[in-house]
Amino acid sequence: MTPWLIWLVCAIVLLIIEVLSGTVAALCLALGCVLAIIPAVIGADAIVTQFIVACVGAVGSFIILAPVIRRYKLNKPDHRDQRSNMDAIIGRTGIVTEPIYPDGRQGRVKVDGDNWLAVTDACYCPVLKGETVEVLSYDSIVIKVRPKR
Repeated sequence: MTPWLIWLVCAIVLLIIEVLSGTVAALCLALGCVLAIIPAVIGADAIVTQFIVACVGAVGSFIILAPVIRRYKLNKPDHRDQRSNMDAIIGRTGIVTEPIYPDGRQGRVKVDGDNWLAVTDACYCPVLKGETVEVLSYDSIVIKVRPKR
């Protein structure tokens, strides 16, 4: 097998590892392997030269690319709030579509386009149609809300 093909296979294996693990390290090593293909193709038969280029490329990638990728991952808007399903509606704002009474009678609240059965604490006054509420918690398909005033 020719040296450039060996470097290419190594790069592909490292990219697969990167995709599966999500670490930046495998990506940087893969970039070093890709750079080592260049001396292998132009005829630098000494494996030492190819290895030095691979090492310099990997270290350079760690120095330049790794901080950029880490900063991007930390600044993604969805990175901080990854709640899903019912947990995603906690803290959201909704509009009352049917009045909710503090004595336990359920009303309805529209949150993010979905209409939910809703209750409020006994300490609150009735929440009337059109008022804005904040979702506090849920129990099965019933959400607990409080008026947003």
